[in-house]
Amino acid sequence: MKKIILANWKAYFAPERALQWCEAFAASYQPNNAVEVVLAVPALYLARVQEKISDLEGVYLAAQSVSAFPQGEYTGSLPAAWLRGLATYALIGHQERRRYFHETIQDVARQGYEALAEELQPIVCVDESLVRQQAAAFAVSELKNLIWACTPETKVSLEMSRSIGDVGAMVAKIAAKTENRPILYGGGVTVTNGPSIWRRPEVSGMMLGKGCLDATAFATLVNSLK
Repeated sequence: MKKIILANWKAYFAPERALQWCEAFAASYQPNNAVEVVLAVPALYLARVQEKISDLEGVYLAAQSVSAFPQGEYTGSLPAAWLRGLATYALIGHQERRRYFHETIQDVARQGYEALAEELQPIVCVDESLVRQQAAAFAVSELKNLIWACTPETKVSLEMSRSIGDVGAMVAKIAAKTENRPILYGGGVTVTNGPSIWRRPEVSGMMLGKGCLDATAFATLVNSLK
């Protein structure tokens, strides 16, 4: 698979600001055969963003979360079935979802199964300390269908407290516990340290949060990756 660079907009952008981001990104973005760009955007404007990026080669959408339940009597949920044909990926288990919305290991596993049933590619977010338990919540036969992302529970500044080598070692440990599936890294990634993380052989991609909010800077980073 191609390496993935994922921009997680979280809840930073109101709808109109999101569309402005797409316009600024499209103005600078250059497709790269070695890179797959994924935009994780709020469900409210997934369809509008899809219209904006439909002509951009190599750019795909991810849901920021997905319901652990199918369609039915689940007020406020986002069933995976509604995302079929709209998103390609679904983030599940992000540390903010676990921390603030109290999603459990079993919740995340159910989200993964719902996503797979609707042909969405789950990206399972875990901290290093949680990966063994989370992997055990999936059937062994399903592990081959998952992509994983290392999202530390505490906010990390790579420049101050974690070397690029440490990132590689952490990702390798997670890979060893997940049948050597692809691992993205997403902790304190910026447009500055992104190229160094990208070059780590253990890393199958990276996730940016605040580091992706400047669309032009993010496009410049994408364009520089090899």
